[in-house]
Amino acid sequence: MQNTDATDVENNMDDPMKPGLSEIGQEAQLIAWRKQRRSELLELRTSFSEEQQHRASEMVLNRVHSIFQAQGTRIAGFYWPFRGEIEVLPLIDRFLAEGGTAALPMVVGRSRPLTFRLWMPGCPMVAGAFGIPYPAESRVLVPDTLVVPLVGYDDCCYRLGYGGGYYDRTLAVAEPKPLSIGIGFASLRLETIWPQQYDVPMDYVVTEAETIRRRA
Repeated sequence: MQNTDATDVENNMDDPMKPGLSEIGQEAQLIAWRKQRRSELLELRTSFSEEQQHRASEMVLNRVHSIFQAQGTRIAGFYWPFRGEIEVLPLIDRFLAEGGTAALPMVVGRSRPLTFRLWMPGCPMVAGAFGIPYPAESRVLVPDTLVVPLVGYDDCCYRLGYGGGYYDRTLAVAEPKPLSIGIGFASLRLETIWPQQYDVPMDYVVTEAETIRRRA
């Protein structure tokens, strides 16, 4: 017997929430749609030339620095660049030079929120989940601002990530909730990521083209 939902998933990838599917069928279609979009966007991101990446990253980091100043950021959670993400190390150096405190995320377990540890130049690092390094011995911090990498985004400040849900879980339980700034390239924009109730929007999305602030 033919599986109707599976057939619809294949035939309706442009609209993963098309009416008429069962709840299970819609969920399967959304997962497939996000997987396909994620693959396409990652391929696009890694196709940028070094010059394109550098020029766009510089504009993005200047915009983020302006937000830091306007919001009075004191402890910022950054990330260690991975798979063509915006190179944030120049912003970290600038932030530290101005008296800020920087932290990097650590994956402590599957389906658990991230933990952030103090980072300073020269501090010991170890390879964590996905081979991404994090500070090995420094103390745990609670950032007031998070700078979050984007695979894709939409104009409502929803973020498409790698699919692990770590930042969504972190922001869902954080108290107090940090200011969240998603950063990426303008060409990674989607009309919508089809957000679900577990997707947590960013407060800002910043690209080389614009700064988008989420409407309350």
